[in-house]
Amino acid sequence: MQIRIDGIHYIYSGGIKALDDVSLTIRPGEKVALVGQNGSGKTTLARHLNGLLRPDAGDVWIGDWQTSEHSPAQMARRVAYVFQNPDEQLFHQQVWGEVAFGPQNLGHSPERVRFQVDQALDLMGLRGASQINPRDLGYSGRKRVSMASAIAMQTPVVVFDEPTAGLDAREQEQLSQVISLLHQQGKTVLVISHDMNFLAENLDRFVLIKKGQIMLDAPAQHFFEQDLLLKTSALTAPQITRLAQTLGHIPPALSVGHFINNRVSGL
Repeated sequence: MQIRIDGIHYIYSGGIKALDDVSLTIRPGEKVALVGQNGSGKTTLARHLNGLLRPDAGDVWIGDWQTSEHSPAQMARRVAYVFQNPDEQLFHQQVWGEVAFGPQNLGHSPERVRFQVDQALDLMGLRGASQINPRDLGYSGRKRVSMASAIAMQTPVVVFDEPTAGLDAREQEQLSQVISLLHQQGKTVLVISHDMNFLAENLDRFVLIKKGQIMLDAPAQHFFEQDLLLKTSALTAPQITRLAQTLGHIPPALSVGHFINNRVSGL
């Protein structure tokens, strides 16, 4: 489902300008990273997609729906949003019930709800915790419950806000597999993160936001070639990418696997 953002502005109470004439089009099925320093406007922009925030000027479209004409509850049919802090999202006393809440509210049949919940729990490694209170899980467990809740809704657009924070290597690999699966299903995935290694390995397009404006919109490999802009935005390319650039690899590798393949093909 296409996302179209046309010239939006947003000012928080107190006069803080968070977004300044932002325009962006994301095609169905794209995997897009939203990056930038803290306070740059990434999360503010993302929260316009599901109607949690409304622009002071400009328009946001998800498919043929203009967000200003639909409630957040209605937008939940099209955009699932995973908050950076899972404790802002969790409320149910049982993991299974937490993950089932969204599909149930969308009016899905009990059979479909059960299938979607069980699938989401399996994807996030939570099947054995289905009867536990989410608050009894550690931080990473609560993060995975919030992700499973979004996955179970099976919306055409999924937004992850800082999803790797607090996850170990195995849990990050689970998330990588989820993003790959969502992409295979034709869903649009947006990830807000400072984790350049994870983003470089899993996302195809990078959008850099700085002081409420889009400074760069480029494919991943070309994005990391913008050394000066990255430096002034307090972003650092993955170490393997910097090594590849030093060795003159064009385009530079974005992961260890890419680096090895490039070295082998260059022999």
